Amino acid sequence: MKREYWFYGIAVVTGILVWVAVSNASGRREAWDSQWYFLVSVPVVCVVSAALGFVEPSKPWRWGVAPLVGQFSWMLFTQGPGNLLPLGVVVFGVLSVPSIITARIGAFIGSKRAK
Repeated sequence: MKREYWFYGIAVVTGILVWVAVSNASGRREAWDSQWYFLVSVPVVCVVSAALGFVEPSKPWRWGVAPLVGQFSWMLFTQGPGNLLPLGVVVFGVLSVPSIITARIGAFIGSKRAK
């Protein structure tokens, strides 16, 4: 059980770090306003989600959602809720789909390896 807490931490911190890195590198206030978010951040989050799904294959969707929860939390912490908060929640939900899929693929491969 404690191992899962570390995995949650890795996933959330990865999401925050790629958000901050892309935001700072692009000079944009919000990372997803930059093309680099989709070229760098999304693939990094997907790779981490797949790796976590591989290592801990039970309920792999959580490894795909956790990095986006980190990004959402960081955006709320640094910029406040704003008037487009509901739209932001929807967008983060849509953006979590690729990382959920890759986490499930990692879990599938990880569960086949365990047999």
